[in-house]
Amino acid sequence: SKFIHMNSEEDPMRPDADRRPAPPIPGEERRGRPRVPAALLAVLAGLALAVSPARPGFAHAALVATDPEEGATLATAPAQVTATFSEVLDAASTEIAVTGPGGALVDAGAPAFDADTFTQPMRYLGPGDYTVAFRVISEDGHRVDGALTFTVEQVPPDLLDSAAETAAATAAETDAAAATDAEAAEDPASGASATAVALALLLVLAAAVATAVLLRRRGARD
Repeated sequence: SKFIHMNSEEDPMRPDADRRPAPPIPGEERRGRPRVPAALLAVLAGLALAVSPARPGFAHAALVATDPEEGATLATAPAQVTATFSEVLDAASTEIAVTGPGGALVDAGAPAFDADTFTQPMRYLGPGDYTVAFRVISEDGHRVDGALTFTVEQVPPDLLDSAAETAAATAAETDAAAATDAEAAEDPASGASATAVALALLLVLAAAVATAVLLRRRGARD
């Protein structure tokens, strides 16, 4: 029989045969994988930071709540209006303006600040629509422009603007004078009586003057 010599690495029947693949040549695996450029990695890292959620310290201010609510109709005018934001406000940079019916500017006084909230005292010209416009600056320098609009049906006297108080007093005096004239016009008898009394007084005065003149003449003759 013919003897066939087999290498131990090729003999599958040998228990010590190593069937694992041969190890790669050093440097071959590194050469086989494509390298990612460092510039591309930097771009991908920047994009990841851009789309990641913003940290609370970098969030911009936003209006959270108001009292009264936007568009509310109130039976009685409130003494103040409040607005709360998502960030602490910079009081020195915040601007607030109050306008009343017809866009008339109302001198409502200076607002007060408490961290993320401002409180605007209110004055009114009368019933109607009012707007509190604001431009607030948060501590991170972000600006928020907005406005709160609401309607009041009745204004307490102590909340009336000084100009409105003067106008109301003048209107009351005018109404009183008009009512007096109307009463006199509706009662002609009282008017006639007053005229008769005035004529009687004139006649008495004329008689007194005539008597005095006659007495002087008589004294001069004697």
